[in-house]
This record gives sequence, C-alpha cells and structure tokens, in this order.
Amino acid sequence: MEDSAGRPRTRANANRGRILDAAMTCFAADPDASMDDVARAAGVVRRTVYAHFPNREALVDGLSDEASAALADALDHPEPDDPAVALAVGALRTWPVGDRFRMLLSFARKEVGDHRIAELIAPVRTRTVDVVERGRDSGLFPAYLPTAVLVGMMEGLTMSVLEQANFGLVRDDGESMALGVLVLAGVPVDRSPDVLDDARRWVVSAHGRDDRRGDPRGTEINAVKGANAQR
Repeated sequence: MEDSAGRPRTRANANRGRILDAAMTCFAADPDASMDDVARAAGVVRRTVYAHFPNREALVDGLSDEASAALADALDHPEPDDPAVALAVGALRTWPVGDRFRMLLSFARKEVGDHRIAELIAPVRTRTVDVVERGRDSGLFPAYLPTAVLVGMMEGLTMSVLEQANFGLVRDDGESMALGVLVLAGVPVDRSPDVLDDARRWVVSAHGRDDRRGDPRGTEINAVKGANAQR
C-alpha cells in the first residue's frame, strides 16, 4: 500500500519538474509561449499542466519559487573565513542557479515585476552585505563606497554577465562574475585570479566534506589557507 501510494506522488513530482523545465525552454525562446506550448514541450497533456499550475501566472510563480529554492540550497554550505575567497565562492556556487534561470531576468521581470526579482535575490544580497562588511572590518576591502551601493553594483554586474550568457558571449562557469565582483570589492586585479583559484579549491573541498560527513578534509583546507598566508 505504501509503495502504491508513493508512486503517484513520485510521478506527479516528475511531471512538475518536466513542466517547469519545459516552461523555461519555451519562455526563453518565446516569452509569449502558451500553456499548450509548454505541455507539448513537456510531453504531457494540457490537463496535466493545469493540474499543477492552474494558469500562466501560477506557472511563472512556480519558476520563481524553483529559482528561490535553488539559490537557498546553493548558499546552504560552509564558507571560508577569508572574505575575498568567500565572495568568489558565493559567485561560483550561485552561478549554476543563475545560469539555469537566467531567462527569468527579462521574462519574469515583465511578468511578475522587479519586486519579485528582489525577493528572489534577497538571500544572496544579505550574504554579500555580510561578507563585504567583514572584509571592510578586517581592512581587506577599502570602504570607497557605501556597502549598499557597492552590493547593488555587484548585483548589476551579475545581471549583466548573465545577460551576456544569454547572448552566448559568456561561456565559463562563473569565473567572469567572480572576478568582476572581487575587483569591485577592492581586490587588486593582479591578485584576483589567485583568490579565484583558492575559491575553486574551497568549493571542491567543501563538496567532498558534504558528501563524506566523516571526512572533513581539513588538511586540504589548511593547505589552501597556508598558501594564502604566503602570498
């Protein structure tokens, strides 16, 4: 009984995921795509789409909720003490989410408004403000602009890089965005690539730690910090 009850839920979740993926593809190609277009792209009947999303507004909200949950998951990890490395780590971790949902930048802004977009990125903004202020308190980042203004510029840079990715002009895994954020924060241009390398190593190490809870891999992390200290 338990298995038979679980199967419909599993099928429903799978259908919902297929519909959202199809909606992203359809709306990216044609912002005026219909619910019928989404159903055909998802390989389901129209009734199935409406069972999950009763109207177009609900479907767009579903995309927004999916992006918000993905961002929260990307940020739900340990981060380095070094604020510069932490900034770059944040860019590398959130880039896959932004890359997947970048069609929302233009599409959802028109559909649901700037306020909803602001809600989506609020967790990222809160974290970035904290990292920037830690960097300034430690003397690592110069306080040449108010924190709110600087973080707003970082968000603008992020949006710009994602739009360039829409045009096929950016094809990396978040490195361009990370370098731009570091330079805006006040990290010297010639040091930023080294910080980015440290961030890559941190992400790999933290991922291994998440996968193997009993193996914190502290030796590798300490080695990265030691390399920073020697620079």
